[in-house]
Amino acid sequence: MVLILLSWLYLFLTSIILGIGFSKLFRIQSLTIVFAGILGLFGITLLASSWAIFGPINIEFHAFLIITSITLGFYLKSDLKDITQSILTRLNSFSLALKALFSISSILILLQSATLPFIVDNETYYIQTIKWLNEYGFVLGLANLHLFLGQTSGWHITQSVYSFSFLYDSLNDLNGYLFLLFNYWAFQKLHSYFTNANRLDLVFGLLPLTYVFLFQFISAPSPDLPVYLISFIVLSMYLEIHKDNVLEKFNFITIFVLFAIYIKITALVLLAFPLLLFIKHIAVVRSQLIPFRFLGGLVLFLFVIKNIMLTGYPFYPLTVFPNSNADYLVPMEIMDFFFSRDMMHSFYIPFSVFENATFFILVKQYFLHSGIDSIIGLATVFLLLISPFIISKYYPKQRIRDVYFVFVLALILLVFSSPQYRFFVYFTIFFGLVFLSVMFTNKKIILGLLSFSLLAIGVLLFVPMSFSALTQNKLLAKNSTFQLENVIHPKPNTRDNLNYIKITKGNLNYYSPTETPIFWITGNGDLPCANKEQLDYFETNFNVIPQLRGKTLQEGFYAKKLKTND
Repeated sequence: MVLILLSWLYLFLTSIILGIGFSKLFRIQSLTIVFAGILGLFGITLLASSWAIFGPINIEFHAFLIITSITLGFYLKSDLKDITQSILTRLNSFSLALKALFSISSILILLQSATLPFIVDNETYYIQTIKWLNEYGFVLGLANLHLFLGQTSGWHITQSVYSFSFLYDSLNDLNGYLFLLFNYWAFQKLHSYFTNANRLDLVFGLLPLTYVFLFQFISAPSPDLPVYLISFIVLSMYLEIHKDNVLEKFNFITIFVLFAIYIKITALVLLAFPLLLFIKHIAVVRSQLIPFRFLGGLVLFLFVIKNIMLTGYPFYPLTVFPNSNADYLVPMEIMDFFFSRDMMHSFYIPFSVFENATFFILVKQYFLHSGIDSIIGLATVFLLLISPFIISKYYPKQRIRDVYFVFVLALILLVFSSPQYRFFVYFTIFFGLVFLSVMFTNKKIILGLLSFSLLAIGVLLFVPMSFSALTQNKLLAKNSTFQLENVIHPKPNTRDNLNYIKITKGNLNYYSPTETPIFWITGNGDLPCANKEQLDYFETNFNVIPQLRGKTLQEGFYAKKLKTND
C-alpha cells in the first residue's frame, strides 16, 4: 500500500504537469485537478505510444518523462500551485459528513488497489501485454503468439509507463489512481447539489452508490474502468453546457472522447456528443477544428500503426485493408473464426447456434443465462422503458434526451456485434442514477445510502465471500481481500500462482503455464509466454504454429503454415 502511494505521487506530479501543458495547446482555461490529471494521462499515453514504435517503455522513457515534467513544471509552476491549492480550498468547503465519506472512500480505493486482481482478462493478456511493452515496445506479429495481445489498449500503454518493471513487479495500479481522481470529482458534485440543489449534480454525486460494482475493476488495469469514468465526465459536461461555455466544453468533450476511444474502440459511440455539439454550435466551435483535426489524426495514426505492427490489420479486430505484404499477418481464417458473430455471442448462447436462433431465443438466453448478466440486462430494459417518462417530467429542457438516444444507438450496434454488458453498462448506471435522483433528494437519506454503500465495500475488502450465485465463471467466484501484510507491499499482479515449463516448437522457445482452467491464461510467465493448450488448438484446427521471424524476440513472430504430414 505504501509503495502504491509512492507510485501515485510520481503519477500525480507527471500527469498534472503534462495535463496543464496539454491544456495550453487547446487554450483551455477552466482547468481542475481532475481534468488536468486526465489530460496529462492522455498526453503521456500518446508519448508512450510513439515511443513504443521504436523501442521498450522502460527506464529510458522515464528519464525522458522526468526531464519533460521538470522543464514544464518550471514554466508552469504558478498554474501548478493554483491548481493544487484549489484542492484544499474545495475540500475545506465540504461538510464534516462529506469529508468523512470522501476520506473513507479514498482509503478503500487504496486498499482495493493492494488486493489481488479480480478480472480474468488480467491473467489472459493484461500482464503479458504490459510486459511486452516494457521489454520490447510494439512487436511485429505479436498476435501470432497470443491472439489477445493484438488488442493492446491505449490504457495498457499508459499502465506500462507506471508499472516500473525495472524496479518492482507488482505495481499495476493505474486504475486506482484514476478512480481516486474520479472519487474527488463525484464528491464535488454531491457537495454542489447540497449547496445549489441542482438535480443533475445529484445524478453524478450519487455515483459512489455504484462503487460496489466499479471496485472490481480497480486492482487490474482494465480498460473498461477508464472508459466508464471518462464517460461519466463527458456526460456531465454535455449536460452542463450553456451559451457562455460551449467552446470550452466542446474542447474538453472532444479530447476526453478521443482518449476513451484510444483506450477502447467500443467507446466509439461517444463520438456522438462532440458531433452533436458541432452540428448545434458550428459557428462557435469552428475555430477549434484545425487543432482537433491534428489531434484526431495523431490518435488515428497511432491506433493504425499499433494494430499493423501487432497484427497486420490496421483496424483490428476488423479485417479490412490488411497489410497483405507483411509476413507476420495473422491468418485470415483465425480472424474469421474468433471474431465471427457466432463467437462474439457465444458468451450467452452455445457456439454455432447463433445463426439459426430466433429473436425470442436470443433474448431469452441473453437475459436468463447467468446471474450478473441477467441482473444488468433486466435493469437496462427497465431503465430504457421508464427513462423517457422521468426525462419528460423532471428534465424536460435538458440534453438527457440526446444521451438516451445515444444509449439506444449503442445497444442497437452491440446487438449486431457483441452485446456484453461491460460495453454499455456506463449508460445503464447513468440512467439508474437519474432514476435514483428523483427517488432520493433528502440530504440525510443520501448520506445514509452512501455510508451503507461504503460499508458494503469494506465488508467485501476484508471478508472472503462467494459469488457463485451471480456468475458461472469459477475464476470470478471469490473476492480478493486485503491483509495486514499489504500495508507496505501490495499483493502480486496475478491471482494465479502458476508453474511454467519451457517448450520448444520449431525455432520458438516459449514458457507455458501448467494446469490452467482456460487455454488463454498466461499469467505472469517469462517472455515469450503462451499456453501450450492454446498453441496445440491452433495447430490442430488451423494448421499453424507461431515462429520467430528472426533470431530475436524483437524481430517478432509469424504464423507458419504446416504441411499435413508435419
